[in-house]
Amino acid sequence: MEFARFDVLYILIGVFVALFLVQWLKRNRYLAHSLVSTSLLAAMKPSHLRFLPKIILAGGVIAAGIALMEPEIALREGITELEGLDIVMVVDLSSSMQEVLGGWEEHREFYEVRSRGDQRELPMPETRMQAVQNALFDFVSKRENDRLALVTFSENSYVVSPLTTDRSYLEKYIQMIDPSILIGEGMTAIGEGIDTAIGLFRREDDPETKNKVIVVFTDGEHNFGRDPIEILEEARFYGYRVYLIGVELGSEITRKQKVQDLIQSVHDTGGQYFDARNKNGLEEAYVTIDEIEKGVFVQKTIETHVPVYHIFVYSALGLLFVGLGLSSIPYFVEIS
Repeated sequence: MEFARFDVLYILIGVFVALFLVQWLKRNRYLAHSLVSTSLLAAMKPSHLRFLPKIILAGGVIAAGIALMEPEIALREGITELEGLDIVMVVDLSSSMQEVLGGWEEHREFYEVRSRGDQRELPMPETRMQAVQNALFDFVSKRENDRLALVTFSENSYVVSPLTTDRSYLEKYIQMIDPSILIGEGMTAIGEGIDTAIGLFRREDDPETKNKVIVVFTDGEHNFGRDPIEILEEARFYGYRVYLIGVELGSEITRKQKVQDLIQSVHDTGGQYFDARNKNGLEEAYVTIDEIEKGVFVQKTIETHVPVYHIFVYSALGLLFVGLGLSSIPYFVEIS
């Protein structure tokens, strides 16, 4: 423990010296002689408890003095238990994520009508990547007590943000992700993305945190890198649940046997597969995950220069109250 106002100690010493001198000057200066027999006088010897109120009052003064010295703990580690869990969001940045959500055919009629009567430049329709970003913003806003991380992948995978409770920090990086960042890649390595999420959990492993979830957003089937089914087996071994959100995959892809096997492996981890064919489908997916996944995680906290003066303030008030209370009881009053 350290003191921010150590100079107060010298003032306290001066106060106690002054009180001692006053008490010494007030000592009895007369001779008294009792006619009571010595044996009877010994039996009537006053109790040493008569000094108790003064001792308690002195303790109260000392506690108040320590409080005035502003004591603080230089470094304190603590554990905070929060209602939440660890979630890694894994986002596909393959080139197809730049395509318009729903395809141009869905928007063609609207744009043709608008272009005939309005010569102003029309806004571009929302791409799959923009729709996923908006879904991530909404999802993050609902997970107030969770630690969240962000991983992106195409042919390789990258940790964009480690596990954090800082929403503004995470939202900044969600805003920055774009398929053009990995312009030299373009394939879909789902297994690599999940493997990086598992590695993130393992590096930041906390035995007190039981609930770990991986949410994968992809608009294509796996076509590069390690087999995602093998990686999902590893996730299941560690107890990590995986949710797969297919962004406009299409029935021709989801009917393929290897995709069906991938979906089954996702279910084996305790997660689910969501077929998000439009913006409403994306919203339904993350809302469902939000409703399902609730948990508790433990966060280690480190604080520096933590003030603890209030402990001594309360102690001083308690001791002074007890000391003054005892001083009013005749048993503890010394009569000269």
